[in-house]
Amino acid sequence: MPRALSLALLVLLSSALLGGTCSEPEAVPLEELQRDVAPAFAYALYCDEGGTLVGERSAVLLVYRAEHLERVYADSRAGNPRAQVLFGQLENAMHATGAQLARQSEGVACPSLPACVVQWHNLEEFMPSRGEGGMRLRQVMADSFSRAAKLQHVSNAAMAAVLDVLLVGTVLQRGMAGAAEAKVASAEARAATAEATAGPVEAGRLAVAGLEARLAAEELAALEVRLAEEEALATAARHPRQFEALARHRPSSSQPPSGVEAEHPRWTSYVAYWHRRYEELAGTRPVPPRVVEVKPPLTWESYSALLGRFQRSLEFQRAVMRWLQQQGSREWLPEMKQPLITGNMGLKLEGRANPVYADQFAVDQATLGPGLRPSVHTFSNKQRNFAGMSEQEAVSQLKLDAREARVKYGGEVEVRRPGHPLFGKKVRVSRTHLVYDATSLDAKIKDALLEAAPNNGVTLHFHIP
Repeated sequence: MPRALSLALLVLLSSALLGGTCSEPEAVPLEELQRDVAPAFAYALYCDEGGTLVGERSAVLLVYRAEHLERVYADSRAGNPRAQVLFGQLENAMHATGAQLARQSEGVACPSLPACVVQWHNLEEFMPSRGEGGMRLRQVMADSFSRAAKLQHVSNAAMAAVLDVLLVGTVLQRGMAGAAEAKVASAEARAATAEATAGPVEAGRLAVAGLEARLAAEELAALEVRLAEEEALATAARHPRQFEALARHRPSSSQPPSGVEAEHPRWTSYVAYWHRRYEELAGTRPVPPRVVEVKPPLTWESYSALLGRFQRSLEFQRAVMRWLQQQGSREWLPEMKQPLITGNMGLKLEGRANPVYADQFAVDQATLGPGLRPSVHTFSNKQRNFAGMSEQEAVSQLKLDAREARVKYGGEVEVRRPGHPLFGKKVRVSRTHLVYDATSLDAKIKDALLEAAPNNGVTLHFHIP
């Protein structure tokens, strides 16, 4: 495979995953690929008679065009020599990309959120196929990354974050042809993932629209889910649903609004979000399992405001977490002798396909052991603007928040955090707590909320971050 062609694919994918600007030679901007309309398949589009790639962008386009990629892979599995040579060059490029990711993996676990989520979604943008061919290329990249990362002494947390993106929910769990061989080939990678998620580990620095924090690797999924929920519930301005009108608002990563830098995490996040939503509306991208209704994308102003609110809610959640871990547990959980507080705890509910994530999950370790019933408390943190509300309106809001907390975090739950002493066990929640931000809260409103809380099945607290 000519070096230039291998480098084109390597640079493109590395730029996508590591947050590059695609300004390097041979890189293809995402918006240019998104305008691509695939012609009828022909090997001459990508290679010569012997299967050798031709043209500077042939490898990139083949990987991007899912149906063409799967055709080449199927032909190679059927013994077509031209297809075998062609697909083999893609495998070599993915092998080199995996090693490159390992060499540049400082911070790759999640350099920014929601930007980090977007950057990992870029793998779907540049290599969208979830068929056997696409999964095979992911597998090659993951195995190469795993081997090189160990040589580079990359932390298990960072390795787990990358491998989860490449492997979880793919060939290892789909039972497709060759799954057994793939499982054996990636045993090293999966072992590294299991080791990394065996306890509370740090997954690198997160910058949430300017907020820096450190989170366990297991918490990243919780934040992605919550951001998606916030977006779905947003009532702010959105672009029109009609495709012709919507297409006129297509953003470009190289043309941000006035006063916004092209590489700003919020803008890169918005561009990728907009294009994903457009494809979901068009039916060319599968809709995430949690999504009930696909809405048009938010405008840039609405999306930026959403990220601002998300940042503030995360700051408040972390302030509550610090309070509980430092001294708050003595006040809010006085009956617990050895409280263990965990944030963004994944919980599986009966009859619910997807897990929910409690803001804080507390268990009294003194109640763990044979013949003992664990004492478990869950917390829901809320920032509400009670200014201008009457006492009745504030109580109505509390009723809604209390019901949500009871439904999502009460009753019998199964703990889904690896490394937690209750991992995989079903427990009954002893008490559900609701925590409001008390900044600038009127005293009369506060009293009304405290009086109403016991009748709504929650223990109410107030916290000023």
